[in-house]
Amino acid sequence: MTSTGDILNSHKNNCFPRGINCPSQSPKYWAREKDRYLRQLLIQDIQDITGRPLFVYYAQINEAINYTDPDDLIEILSGVEDQAADLLIHTPGGDTNATEKLICILRQKFSSLRVIVPALAKSAGTVIALSAETIILGLNSELGPIDPHFGDGTPCEILANDESVPYRVRETARLAVIRTRELAKKLLQDGVMRDKTVQNIDDVLKKISGVEGYKSHGAVIDYVEANALGLNVIYLEPENDLWKKIWLLYCLYDVDTKEKKIGRIIEGKILGIARPPIAEN
Repeated sequence: MTSTGDILNSHKNNCFPRGINCPSQSPKYWAREKDRYLRQLLIQDIQDITGRPLFVYYAQINEAINYTDPDDLIEILSGVEDQAADLLIHTPGGDTNATEKLICILRQKFSSLRVIVPALAKSAGTVIALSAETIILGLNSELGPIDPHFGDGTPCEILANDESVPYRVRETARLAVIRTRELAKKLLQDGVMRDKTVQNIDDVLKKISGVEGYKSHGAVIDYVEANALGLNVIYLEPENDLWKKIWLLYCLYDVDTKEKKIGRIIEGKILGIARPPIAEN
């Protein structure tokens, strides 16, 4: 016969968070910071499955990658001695130079990097994903084209070839196209296409970095398309135990950033930095 105690213990073991020890922090402090601590408990759970430290870069859909991010990332990585790590990323993209610096930090810190995309890593976010040795995707995951755009949203490739545009604007746009393609090619060679031929890489680069490839900067590159391109991608089913934890973690960030009006969070199992929306900085 099942006792009340057995039922309660079974219920407790099926809940998140769980455990028998009280937090080391003071109760009021833990309660105030409970959202962060719950996320970090889940980060630890995911690390227990993968055997690799997990770091999160989560930005709301209108929050671009900028130069505060590399400094915050260095803070979060302090004290980490592991050579292999996972980065969960959610971003609409952002500044190319800041993106390159983020990638440089990750490559200097880790000899093996996987990027996890639970929902979206567009534009410069895709560039970060290309720098990894493997990209982990699920049913809702999407990457996107990496063709650079001008401030008004016009593709730089179009501006560079429009003789009605002032020369300095055309030249700036042309250089932006060249820079993005050179950076992406190097990342593909060292990252998710390291085992492919130069021709394979050039073909992919032409498709993802040119306006004729996907016809829209917001086009969806899901697992099926990424795999067809030849990127080193892994697909996790929605019912996969690891993916369910990844999706739960993504949902925590999604809710917490919106409810608390946070622009972005960079976080690991111990340290975390939250930034207000850029307009409020």
